[in-house]
Amino acid sequence: MTTADAGTGRPRTTRVDCRPSGSRYLVFAPDGDSPWYRDLLVSPQATLEIDGVPHAARAVPLEGGEPGFALHLLEVDAARGRAIADQLLVHHGELRKTLAAARAELDGAPAARRTELRGELLGHCVTFCNDLRMHHLREDGAFTAIEKAHPGLAPALKRLRQEHETVSRALRDLDRLLQGKGEIERAALREEFERVVKGLEEHFAYEEANLLPALRGEGAS
Repeated sequence: MTTADAGTGRPRTTRVDCRPSGSRYLVFAPDGDSPWYRDLLVSPQATLEIDGVPHAARAVPLEGGEPGFALHLLEVDAARGRAIADQLLVHHGELRKTLAAARAELDGAPAARRTELRGELLGHCVTFCNDLRMHHLREDGAFTAIEKAHPGLAPALKRLRQEHETVSRALRDLDRLLQGKGEIERAALREEFERVVKGLEEHFAYEEANLLPALRGEGAS
């Protein structure tokens, strides 16, 4: 099960024992101090991997005060599809704002601020990478439910899953460049940054063009 760290927002993956209960899964914490338990108290979204397949789940605390949750797997109906479409655009907008802030610093900083700029961009990269990793992990889980509701989207969802891996590699390359030792050339940094941005924009655009119409009921799936 993957949760968002309550303090940092970074993905936290933990092996847990789940008990099927109808359409739900029950998961129990050894005590109230279990990190994943605290995560779900703050943000009840989780990605549950069952037999190698990721599922988006919503955690509801167990009754009676027992430390644990009932995990309700995502099911996509018409109303839920529209809500997912709207939330997808919100997430993409937030990620684009973070990229725009990084580009503004890269464009506006004088050469004398290269060391400081490097630290600021690294900070943006860490924040952006954490946010994007969490976004993609949750998407991978949601894709399972979306594909069940819209089988015609299977080829697009397969491509999007593959792009998640490609984007992650590109971000790791940028992160290594920012964390490396020695002088960093603005041209090399800008080239790597724009490569990442181009790949992300293409990914976002493909996702929006192929998923939103079906999720909003605007076309056959």
